[in-house]
Amino acid sequence: MCIIQLSIALVTAAGVSFRAVRKIFIYLDICLQLNLKVPTHTTVLNWTKKQGISQFQNREFYLREKWVLIADESIQFGNKKLLLVLAVPERRCNEVGALSYHDLTPLVLKVGASWKSEDIVAEIKKHIDLEQVSYCISDTGSNLTKAFKLMNCKHISDINHRFSLIIQAVFEDNQQLNDYTKALKLLRAQKSMSKIARIVPPNQRIMNRFMNLTPLFEWGMKMIQLLYKNQLTEEEKAALSFIEPLKEFIFETYQILIRLGKIQEIFKNKGFSKNYMHKVKRLFSGMNSANALKIKEQINNYFKELTIKAEGKTICCSSDIMESCFGRYKEIVRGNKSIGISDLCLCIAAMMGNSDSDKINQAMETVSIKKVKEWKKNNICKTLFAEKVDMNKIIERNYISIS
Repeated sequence: MCIIQLSIALVTAAGVSFRAVRKIFIYLDICLQLNLKVPTHTTVLNWTKKQGISQFQNREFYLREKWVLIADESIQFGNKKLLLVLAVPERRCNEVGALSYHDLTPLVLKVGASWKSEDIVAEIKKHIDLEQVSYCISDTGSNLTKAFKLMNCKHISDINHRFSLIIQAVFEDNQQLNDYTKALKLLRAQKSMSKIARIVPPNQRIMNRFMNLTPLFEWGMKMIQLLYKNQLTEEEKAALSFIEPLKEFIFETYQILIRLGKIQEIFKNKGFSKNYMHKVKRLFSGMNSANALKIKEQINNYFKELTIKAEGKTICCSSDIMESCFGRYKEIVRGNKSIGISDLCLCIAAMMGNSDSDKINQAMETVSIKKVKEWKKNNICKTLFAEKVDMNKIIERNYISIS
C-alpha cells in the first residue's frame, strides 16, 4: 500500500509524471535493493483516478453541516472548459489559517464547451441541497456571479481578484504607469542580451496584469537605491534615465502595493472579520496622495460589502486554494495540452481530503476501472485529441473514395 500512496503523492503533490514515477521506483529498487514490484505508468494513472473518484461524496454526506463553496472554471484547454466547485465545511472557514487540500471535498468536476449560469446551478444542485450552502467564493466572472444569484446564495468576491479590479480602476488610465511599463518593456527588449542584462526588469504577465504589478515596482525601488548609492556603471545609469522623473510615482505606488499585499496576507490566513478589518485600515494611515485616497475609498467599499455578508462571523474571502489546484493540474498535463481536458482532471480530486493509507486502500478496493469509465462518460466531453482523430478518419475515408 505504501507504493500506491507514494505513487499518488509523487503525481499530485510533487508534480512527477506518471512515467517518471515508474523510473523512480526502478532506481529505488536498484540502489536500495528493496525487491519492489515496480508499477507501470498505466497502473499509477489508474491508481490516481481511483483515488480522485473516491473523494466525491453523495448528497447525504453534505447534510451533516453547513458548507462554503469555492467555484471557478479553468482557462480554455483546447475548445473546452473545466468547471470546478469545491466544498469546505463552514466551521473550517471560521478558524484561523489558510485552507489546505485536506479541507477540500470536490463537489463538481466537469467539462463543457462553455458554462452558462443556469448550467452551473444545475450541476451544483445535483450534488448538494442549496439550504446547506452558507456562501460561495469566486472571482467576479458574470456567469458565476449570476449563478450564485440564481441560487439565492451570498457571493463573496475573492480578495485577489477584487484588489486587482481596485488597482485597475485607479491606475488603468494613469499616464505615469503607462510611461513606466512602456520603458520597462523597451529596456527588456533592448538589453536582455547585452552586458548590462543584470538590470533588466522582470517580465510582466499580459493576463491579469494589475494582479502582478508588485514585482515591477520592487525592481524600480531596487534601481532607485542603486542609483542613489552610485553603484551602477555609466551605461546602466543611461539605460535607467527614465526612472528619475518617475521616482516619486514609483515610491508612492510601491508603498500602496505592499500595503495591499499585507492586507491580502492577513485576510487569507485569518479570514475576514470586523476585528481584523479595523487593524488593516491602519496600514493606510498617513497616506494621503490622490491615488492612495482612491484606493482607500474602494477598499472601504469592499470591506462594507464583506461586513454585511459576514453577519458578525469570520468568513473566508480567498479562492487561492482553487488557483493552486488548477496550477498543479496544469503542471501534471503540461506535456499533453494538445489532447484537451481528459479524465486526467481526476488528479485534482486526488489531491484533496484525507489520503492516509486506510483511505487509499479503501479507494483501491471500492473504485473499479468500470466506475472510472462511467465517471468519464458522465463528466468528460470528447477531447480535442479525439476530435482530431475523428477528423483524420473522415479525411482518410474521403481520400480513399476519391482514389
